[in-house]
Amino acid sequence: MSKRLTDLYPLKTAVQIKLGEQWYIGVVVHHQHPAVWVQTKNGQRWFVTNGRRIKPLNEHED
Repeated sequence: MSKRLTDLYPLKTAVQIKLGEQWYIGVVVHHQHPAVWVQTKNGQRWFVTNGRRIKPLNEHED
């Protein structure tokens, strides 16, 4: 069984989320089981439910 996004991405984790065809940098700001809320650099919040659309931020991808 795969882990839930709330288990994989603790609060304040730097991540990238895919919106359309582009990846955006953000931070996990809230857990709402079984998904996470991510705030991007421009202040928008996104409810992420799909594990294929979120990944940890790689330090070299700023």
